[in-house]
Amino acid sequence: MSLGIAVTLHGDLGTTPISTTPAALAAWQLTVGQWTVIFNALLVVFQIILLRRRFPLLGYLQFLVAFVFGTMCDVWLGVTDFLAPEAYWQKWVLIIVGNVLISFGVFVEVLPGILYVPGEGAVAAIVRATDWNFGTVKQCFDWSLVGLAVVLSLILNGEVVGAREGTVFAAFTVGLMVRGFQRLDAERLRKKHFGY
Repeated sequence: MSLGIAVTLHGDLGTTPISTTPAALAAWQLTVGQWTVIFNALLVVFQIILLRRRFPLLGYLQFLVAFVFGTMCDVWLGVTDFLAPEAYWQKWVLIIVGNVLISFGVFVEVLPGILYVPGEGAVAAIVRATDWNFGTVKQCFDWSLVGLAVVLSLILNGEVVGAREGTVFAAFTVGLMVRGFQRLDAERLRKKHFGY
């Protein structure tokens, strides 16, 4: 997922909703990865406050996940620093490739259903506290993060940073691609166990 985020950031057409806020803040003091660690840690704190005694003990591992995830964002941004597209279509290639990588990362993350990155953990906590539909909460949560990123960008940078047409693309396609990976996996398992 962090590699995909790095690739989308190099595309310079906006990144995924969960990364828009760290991208907006990155122009101010810290790196994208460092802001990702801080932002994701705050999402874990939000879950703890929301769920209180119902917050699972395993959920505290999300602090470690936040640290690794944010650190890897910076590592991959450095490794992929050679990606500097100039043409608009080249930027879109990076957006598409980055979103495929993110989608595959989400697919791998949710496959065992054990531990999530804090963004998904926050959505799951809201659903648990309210009994609202997961898909609806996820959409509202993502668009709220984009709105927050736009406001912070305008205040801190005087322009919108991190949220553009690539963000809209990610908001609508990552979930579809994850479902596509899930279907492919189900088909692979069916062929392996049943031979058709």
